[in-house]
Formats: sequence, structure tokens, C-alpha cells
Amino acid sequence: MKITLKTGGLFARFLPAGTSGKVAELEVPDGTTPLGVVRQIGAPADGRCLIVVNGKAVPPSQHDSHILNHGDNMSYMPPLKGG
Repeated sequence: MKITLKTGGLFARFLPAGTSGKVAELEVPDGTTPLGVVRQIGAPADGRCLIVVNGKAVPPSQHDSHILNHGDNMSYMPPLKGG
């Protein structure tokens, strides 16, 4: 199935080769979770990042249980830093 993945910050470097910008269409297996996508692209999977699916934040406790569907839009953002 296909999903659209948008990244924030420096996470664009984890998108597939040839991706222009910070958005890519990914082919993922049925039953994939947000954490599965993060692992698939080789990005940090420490649970401190913000994951949003179809405009709604996915709590860290559901990163490995929320099932994605064909056509979903997922955003993967690094933790905010401030000072």
C-alpha cells in the first residue's frame, strides 16, 4: 500500500534517494504502523519524535500499534529544541 510521508527538520535525509524536498510517497506492507515506517526509512525510533497521521497526533504509546491505511498522510517530526 502507499502512504505519503512528510518529514521535518533534518529528517528529510532519511527519505528515499531521489526525493525532492521533505515529502515522499512510500510503498509499505499492509498492517504497517508509524514505527514500522520510521524503521523502514532508517530514522531514529526512540519515541521522542512527533508522529501525526491524517492531521492527528499519534501518542508515543501507539506508535507501534496504530495501523496505517492506504493513502494515509504521515508526518514525522524531530523533537523541538528551545532555549
